[in-house]
Amino acid sequence: MASPLRNADLVGAWRELGRDFITGDGKATADIPRNSQIMYSADGFMGVLNTPRERPPVTESGKRMDLDGVNADERAQAAMGVVSYFGRYEVKGDNVHHTIEAALNPNLIGTQQLRHVTLDGDDLTLSSPPDAGGNYFRIRWRRAAKI
Repeated sequence: MASPLRNADLVGAWRELGRDFITGDGKATADIPRNSQIMYSADGFMGVLNTPRERPPVTESGKRMDLDGVNADERAQAAMGVVSYFGRYEVKGDNVHHTIEAALNPNLIGTQQLRHVTLDGDDLTLSSPPDAGGNYFRIRWRRAAKI
């Protein structure tokens, strides 16, 4: 019998290998290529940034780190498809619970996101709970140090 999954098993930085949408009948469709990283700390904190790989650059906004220096249309286009949040995490059984404290999407703040965990050495798969039709998505990650 495998030992139970613990928070410590997820500690580190992970880079996305790919993401798929799985239908209730098991058909997998690959999502667009993304640049993504998720990090889990030893003391229970996590953060993720997930961006489409082919985002067009915005007009010059000086040396700003934010997008406040560009017009609203460019800002909206730059944020399209981006997932970014941080908070706390806890492994319970074969699942990890992300409790979101801040996010690009303000509706996520205060929510808990549940992901089923499959861990195979340096490869991690996080899967959403299936919807009523059995559809879900899964993201495949590899430890950043191994890429």
